[in-house]
Amino acid sequence: MSQLNTPEWLTAAITITIDVILLAIIAFLTDFIARKVLLNIITRIVKRSKTKWDDYFYERKVFRNLAHLLPAFLVYYAFPIVFDDIPGTILVLQKLVSLYIIVLVVMVANKALRAFEDLTINSEKLVNSPLRTVSQVVRILVFFVAAVFIISVISGIEAAKLLGILAGTSAILILIFQDSIVGLLANFQITMYDLLRVGDWVTLTKYDVDGDVISIDLTTVKVRNFDKTISSVPAKAFVNDAFVNWRGMKEEGARRIKRNILIDITSIHFCSEADLERFAKVQLVKNYIETKQADIDSFNQSRNIETALPINGRRQTNIGVYRNYIQKYLENHPRIDTNFMVMVRQLQPTANGIPLEVYCFSNTTVWGDYEVIQADIFDHLFAATAFFGLRLYQTPSGSDISGLTARLPV
Repeated sequence: MSQLNTPEWLTAAITITIDVILLAIIAFLTDFIARKVLLNIITRIVKRSKTKWDDYFYERKVFRNLAHLLPAFLVYYAFPIVFDDIPGTILVLQKLVSLYIIVLVVMVANKALRAFEDLTINSEKLVNSPLRTVSQVVRILVFFVAAVFIISVISGIEAAKLLGILAGTSAILILIFQDSIVGLLANFQITMYDLLRVGDWVTLTKYDVDGDVISIDLTTVKVRNFDKTISSVPAKAFVNDAFVNWRGMKEEGARRIKRNILIDITSIHFCSEADLERFAKVQLVKNYIETKQADIDSFNQSRNIETALPINGRRQTNIGVYRNYIQKYLENHPRIDTNFMVMVRQLQPTANGIPLEVYCFSNTTVWGDYEVIQADIFDHLFAATAFFGLRLYQTPSGSDISGLTARLPV
């Protein structure tokens, strides 16, 4: 080009362009070979392998990220050859590629550790082992070491010297920035383990907090309570203290109803024929009563049990029929999600009677709608109790005592 009297700047530009195109072709071909050839071979090996760990590594895309390292290293070592006529740019470009390699290595390590955690969770032998905790600690160390190497690459200072400097100043930094460091680590854990997101409904009894998360800052988490006040909670509280995150409920689209009906024990009795005839008119329990009574009659007859006394043999009780009525009522309720558990159970008797626990899930998580559904259900159940000859337990009030006193002879 010097013979054509081409300017030096144009010659340099053409040279750089050719070098860049050549390097791009090399990188593209290497990446293509790594993805299409090596990755396909690894995929086939994983599918044929009977071991489990490689399946988790494949699902976490560990091998895919490893494949990207090959072209990165090739480009790194190709710089001195491709840019031999522009030696001033080699160091800068190698630093950029070094940073890229460090990031890739961190990604590979992070995904590999997550795959290892998946393996421990799904393995009966390892599920209760401390390996998951060890993996989490190693992940933090990987990020720390990567940060040191990134600073080393940018500054040109050896990593060993940087570690020495950090060791000498770490004690002072920890004392000065203790709260910030604890908050940063807590924030890091919140993000890493997906403990909290903006918009989540959380409840922290210790801090009297119950509301929606509006921001997650370095050291604090702001929550708008349902009374419209705003609470600022230390980020470490969501790591060190117990709290409830209602996100899972919202994602499922159902909210649990768990409430007791207290039955007066003295109102429980065996069902007479008149009772069974009257109860059988209720559509929800008609089939249950007939089937249950046929089973009881068969049992008593097979053992020649004298049924003149109700206490002999097996008998239906009014609380048993009522319990089955509640079960059928919930199963047929349009606002109860029957994809989740629907159960009515009798709890341990107390001084306040026998609790019948209603356990089910509404098909909405909207707070107002949920409360209306729950109230409607128990309005009906409270009113239906007397039909089965049962009484609800209620602690005597002042009016009850006054009425009793008024009826006493003077």
